[in-house]
Amino acid sequence: MATLDLEKISKSFGDAEVLHDIDLAIHDKEFVVFVGPSGCGKSTLLRIIAGLEETTEGRIVIGGEDVSSAPPVERGISMVFQSYALYPHLSVYENIAFPLRVQKMQAAELEKRVNKAAEILQLTDKLKLKPGQLSGGQRQRVAIGRSIVREPRVFLFDEPLSNLDAALRGDMRVELSQLHRKLDATMVYVTHDQIEAMTMADRIVVLNGGRVEQFGTPMELYHHPATKFVASFIGQPNMNFIASTVTSIDDKGVGIALESGGNLHVPVDSELVNVGDKVELGIRPEDASVGEGIQMNVRVLERLGGTTIAYGSLTDGTNFCATLDGVTVANEGEALNLSVNPADCHMFDAQGRVLRRLNAPTLNA
Repeated sequence: MATLDLEKISKSFGDAEVLHDIDLAIHDKEFVVFVGPSGCGKSTLLRIIAGLEETTEGRIVIGGEDVSSAPPVERGISMVFQSYALYPHLSVYENIAFPLRVQKMQAAELEKRVNKAAEILQLTDKLKLKPGQLSGGQRQRVAIGRSIVREPRVFLFDEPLSNLDAALRGDMRVELSQLHRKLDATMVYVTHDQIEAMTMADRIVVLNGGRVEQFGTPMELYHHPATKFVASFIGQPNMNFIASTVTSIDDKGVGIALESGGNLHVPVDSELVNVGDKVELGIRPEDASVGEGIQMNVRVLERLGGTTIAYGSLTDGTNFCATLDGVTVANEGEALNLSVNPADCHMFDAQGRVLRRLNAPTLNA
């Protein structure tokens, strides 16, 4: 397998610049996920790596080799698309073998590679079937098998699970993670689904408007988001944001007055703010608990068994969500009092930059 380095990658379509000065270093055998909202440039960046789009500026280096001008077939990559793109008239065996037949590979080596891929993907007993006889998950495995047999240096996945139902997506997330460990391969995966990113990635690239907002491990992005955008995108349900004003600053943090009512002293670095500045307090739904401090008017309750998710609003109309214990006593249309530990809170300045938490968890990975 190989390292993958993107150096100062920019891409424009006419006057529209869709990627801006992207610098990424992806390690050998690493599973990296590009995540972000529609239109953020993640699929365009993947297509540039694959050689399906040309860069406007910058270099793509795979395994120390500059492949910026190389055609896709010479880059040592293999790509799995959102569509399975299987040949309906060919058997599973022939669909997997197709790229090797195009290469005119000798029969013995071809058979060895196809059988090996089928064994890894648990398709050995399906090799004689046609795609129409398979489930959605099995068809996706055939598409992945067609990539495996090429023995690429880097695997690329462009939202491969988006056509599957929720249950199958969950199963396939597990299978892809196991596949990564079996192949010990360098993989780059594009999705708009942050749950896929959090559960599968070694590291995540969060893209926004064609720029890298943050590149780090799932837990780094969750506990130490660099910007409000990252904080709002990573985590499910989404982080709550409460408009506030800075009232005091000391060596233990920043005091704020919440527009919804109440005051809080949050242990964050005050370097980016002054007294009187507008800021936003960030509270993850799972960090709220029943208690005193914040009053929430409950609109909707989702009873999920082990947890209850309460959706509603604060006294000033700000939307708020809390993930509570499943046996929490609460009723739709009534007030619910909640408390938060200031040490669990995040804070962002008017530009969306994070104020570093003084007591944030220390991560080993």
